[in-house]
Amino acid sequence: MLPPAEQIDPERYLALVHSLAEGGNVKAQHNLGAMYLKGLGVPRDPKRAAAWFIRAAGGGEILSMHNLGTMHLQGLGVERSPALALDWFRRAARAGDARSAHCLGALYFEGLGVERDPVRALLWLRRAEAGIPEAFREEITQAVELARGELDEASLAYVEERLARPGEDD
Repeated sequence: MLPPAEQIDPERYLALVHSLAEGGNVKAQHNLGAMYLKGLGVPRDPKRAAAWFIRAAGGGEILSMHNLGTMHLQGLGVERSPALALDWFRRAARAGDARSAHCLGALYFEGLGVERDPVRALLWLRRAEAGIPEAFREEITQAVELARGELDEASLAYVEERLARPGEDD
């Protein structure tokens, strides 16, 4: 059992997380990235955050992949690149992250980092629907309806058919 947060020595905690991260622990790598991104116990440093997120993402840490997508979309600590954001969101979405599927759908819908494609947008948005937290339910519902409004019956049928065959990449 962990002691209450106010009893944890921040310097000791940072040293432990850093040691675990250097040792290859992907959760510690992600946590260290988050600490640098937010300036928690360390100076805020988005470039160092990105470096730790890249290491964690290389080890399969989905939230680090999502964070890298967001950082590339905003140009925060890394080059602003919608194409790289799309790549990171796609990796995380394929690994099952609903928020990343939502972001991927939005990028396809807007044509950011990729040619605009309402069919793929709807496909990713519909995949996001199943796992999106309740707090974002209205937002995803609106995005799905916007994408649906741009498609004809054949395109809508194609999306439904693809959704029925999970595991296929788009």
